[in-house]
Amino acid sequence: MSSGLVLVLLAALVQAGSGHRILGLFGHPGLSHYKVFYPIVRGLVEAGHEVTVVSYFPGLGEPHANLTEYEFKGQKVMTNAFSMEDFSGRTFMDNFKEFYSLAMWGHETCKAALSSPALDQVLAEHRRKPFDLLLTEFFSTDCLLGLSHVLRLPLVGMSSCALMPWHYDRVGLPDSPGYIPSEFSTFSERMSFLERFENWFVTRTTKLLYRVVEWNDNRLLAGRFGDGVPDVRDIARNTSLLLVNQHYTLSGARPLVPAVVEVGGVHIGPSKPLPDDLQRILDDAKEGVLVISFGSILRASTLPAAKREALLSALKRIPLKVIWKWEDENAKDMPKNVIVRKWLPQRDVLCHPNVRLFLSHGGLLGVSEAVHCAVPVVVMPIYGDQFLNAMALVNRGMGVIMHYDKIDPDYVHGCIQEGLRKEVRDSAVAVSAAFRHRTLSPLEQAVWSIENVLTHGSRRLEKSYGSEVSIAVYYSWDVIFVFGAMILVVLVSVRKGFKIVFGKKCDVRGQGSKVKRS
Repeated sequence: MSSGLVLVLLAALVQAGSGHRILGLFGHPGLSHYKVFYPIVRGLVEAGHEVTVVSYFPGLGEPHANLTEYEFKGQKVMTNAFSMEDFSGRTFMDNFKEFYSLAMWGHETCKAALSSPALDQVLAEHRRKPFDLLLTEFFSTDCLLGLSHVLRLPLVGMSSCALMPWHYDRVGLPDSPGYIPSEFSTFSERMSFLERFENWFVTRTTKLLYRVVEWNDNRLLAGRFGDGVPDVRDIARNTSLLLVNQHYTLSGARPLVPAVVEVGGVHIGPSKPLPDDLQRILDDAKEGVLVISFGSILRASTLPAAKREALLSALKRIPLKVIWKWEDENAKDMPKNVIVRKWLPQRDVLCHPNVRLFLSHGGLLGVSEAVHCAVPVVVMPIYGDQFLNAMALVNRGMGVIMHYDKIDPDYVHGCIQEGLRKEVRDSAVAVSAAFRHRTLSPLEQAVWSIENVLTHGSRRLEKSYGSEVSIAVYYSWDVIFVFGAMILVVLVSVRKGFKIVFGKKCDVRGQGSKVKRS
């Protein structure tokens, strides 16, 4: 046996011996969310850890000896696609309509997860060979955090988007609505007074409303595991690490505690060869290419006829080849410069040097890929964090917002022309360079951070004490109250002193005038 082979085998044995057992529970039935988490799961597996995952999407990648996957069974509450026929302009009340939708999703996914046979399987597996750490999503419910208490495991949260308003307090993260826009908002960090007013109201209100979700999680956990499970809010405060799919180069700089780590772009893997037909189309398009995709949830085929015709009319007028992800490859009446494909390897298409512009709904995965590939974006946001992502692109100078309710041929053409300006392109190149320039890749950073919890997490050195104090202590309301009381006491004392001093003078003068008259 060669010495080289011996070294390889010894390295494999060392790696296997140092691996940990990790449990991943991902109860939200949204594929775009799981596409953020799965690369991290694979990274942990390839680092030598044994990972057991329960999700709605088993078999997303190649099998691996260290990866065991179970499927959540129960009510699958997210439909495969949304129609754009009923969408209109964004209103203030949409903040709360979307919160209600999230709360309902959270309720249904919690019920489905806790009643799923897969949960019984992982509980039995833990009894046979205990896990060392729990990975789970932080989104619209916290009921799976209860497994951290039941199994006595360190908790690592993962967010596929910007943090929700109720996520900040649990890790002691500063939350200033004066410049940090809510996940529900349509603002960038540069807000006017009215925008800051709305942002403050929405973040504070949704934080309070989320308490109802936590009460419901507590009720469902008690029904599944008995009354010994603490309040999920208290469990959440024991979070050891929170991985967030954002990066300051796009979303803006934020104050972060050591327990919160940005891994924006973690789903972006190495480039892969394009299909031959797409490669040929892109190579031949010396005039440049506009790529259009509305993701996996929004269907282009559901565009109302008037808006569809407006888009097609505008596309006829641009001197670019257009590659459009459209569900029906036999779509009729397409302009000669428009090529339709039912599916696109989006990341590899966007990184082709002939791509000049991306027209998107503003989903964070596609936006991150555009930033990675240095492609300007025209964004037509519809719901959720798409408005936030659109404003982030505009704020960084590499995006243009195309409002859905304003669509007509001239407006669409104007937005595309704006996105093709040299200044926008230059901004995209600069932001992309900063987005890529990191000490570790997003995946390496995520794996290192989780392994750091496994190695040193018991001492909780990364934990901010801000997650343990009450809101009154965190914002120093008690100190402000005492200072206010002291100032009030001083003012009252001064007022009384003035009364005594000037009151005596008045009395003396009055007595003197009485003497004179007598």
